[in-house]
Amino acid sequence: MLRAIVVLSSLLVSAWAGPVAAENGTVSGYMFGDYYYVAAAGDSDEEGRNAIQFRRIYLTYDQQVDDGLSARFRLEANAAGFGEDAKMVPFVKHAYLKWSKYLSGADLYVGLSGTPTWALAEGVWGYRSIEKTVLDRNKIGSSADLGFALKGKAGAFNYFTMIGNGPGQKSEDDNGKKIYASLSWAATESLVLEGYADYNVRSEDRSERTVKFFAGLRGDGFNGGAEVFSRTNAAGGGADETISGVSLFGSHPLVDRLKGFARVDAVRNDVEGSTDEDSTDEDSTVMLVIVGLDHSPRNNMHWMPNLYVEKPDGGDPDVQGRLTFFFKF
Repeated sequence: MLRAIVVLSSLLVSAWAGPVAAENGTVSGYMFGDYYYVAAAGDSDEEGRNAIQFRRIYLTYDQQVDDGLSARFRLEANAAGFGEDAKMVPFVKHAYLKWSKYLSGADLYVGLSGTPTWALAEGVWGYRSIEKTVLDRNKIGSSADLGFALKGKAGAFNYFTMIGNGPGQKSEDDNGKKIYASLSWAATESLVLEGYADYNVRSEDRSERTVKFFAGLRGDGFNGGAEVFSRTNAAGGGADETISGVSLFGSHPLVDRLKGFARVDAVRNDVEGSTDEDSTDEDSTVMLVIVGLDHSPRNNMHWMPNLYVEKPDGGDPDVQGRLTFFFKF
């Protein structure tokens, strides 16, 4: 981590040291967090819990190295969580070169770069500061991976393919590799459709397979989307696990600089061989409901009061009231 901070500091010094470097490099970032209050919880010890927290902070340096070649270095820091005796520690989120020359409108990414797993859905949802997308929230993949990625357009379709280690920002932990593929189509000016799949070879008899379909609407008025996915964790001699779910979300302007947004997720975890009569904690459905308002006094600032309700199978709901803030610079 010290090495990463030294590298970033060197880049920033280079960017500000002279007119040429400053012209080609930019520093940006954002931060978001909340004041939250736990009004009800299945674990009664958590009721009444409240805190002010940063949930994520980004610091990004982008540089145009030369014609057709650019670089990005990004650090991320997250809150450790309520009661954790730990400070926010930054880690490397992105570190890659992007090459665009001689690729017929495509971009080649080399290094630690974003994956296609939920990139499009997150953009349409538009409220990562409120909650992760349904795949991200349920740990179905990673937002970044170390490897090679190719993004481009073929006729009416946009493609995003990648081969990476699989564990995201963590070190490789097996001899296999993960293959990602996304194909999207702008059916109309506002409607986009996407099919996605990935396959991760963990060992000779262990693998992970994900398929997903996404439909999103983007415009000046209503924004919304529907995401359906299925993930199978093949365990070889053990029981296979399938995680499947659906997420529906939308937002709409109410008055000037005020929007309303809502989302509903349903995610089921099934283990091969289990039955309804012999259900376990491994076979369950979790519901998530989010509703809120988004007030934006400036284009780079948002204040978002929201209600967050999560209900597991056969359990009491967890209910939080939040005042979420987002600032971009």
